[in-house]
Amino acid sequence: MTSGNAFLDKMLEQAPPSASQPRRGQNYNFPHRLYLKPDGEVVALQGDPVNRAYYQDKGYHLLSDAPGRSGDLSESEQYQRAEYPKILERQIEKASIINAIRRAMQHDRNMSVPEDGWEELTLEEMRDVLEQVRDETKKNIRVIRPRASKTTPDHMLAGVETTESSSIEAAAARRRRSTEAKE
Repeated sequence: MTSGNAFLDKMLEQAPPSASQPRRGQNYNFPHRLYLKPDGEVVALQGDPVNRAYYQDKGYHLLSDAPGRSGDLSESEQYQRAEYPKILERQIEKASIINAIRRAMQHDRNMSVPEDGWEELTLEEMRDVLEQVRDETKKNIRVIRPRASKTTPDHMLAGVETTESSSIEAAAARRRRSTEAKE
């Protein structure tokens, strides 16, 4: 299986290392690590030794945090700095094309474009579908790109809870149930 990204494809070709015996001890306060799944997607999962062995047994590749011998970036840094922005740019362009086609479908009910199956299409195939829709409708369908977000980068929010976890009433109810259970 290929992911469409040369760096990730190279890592997929590597056989997953054999799982090592996990250390025993307390498994908390381990940071999340980046793993390459067999389908080419990179995900952040638990980084404790037991879970690392589990994911590697499932065929996931643990992206190394150690820099290369020749001073190259580590696999994790290479992904975060160079590859992820490319992947994100492709995803944004795909989403923009899909949104443009759906907007065109709202204005022209006679269009015959499938609603499902967009995930399997490559960016080039989506561009071709957009051109076909433009030819079919004889309209200039604009692809509108989203504005750049001015939000705080995710790495600056690591460990910070950004959503409301619970209401005051819910916390009071939990406290009340706890004291009732003790009695």
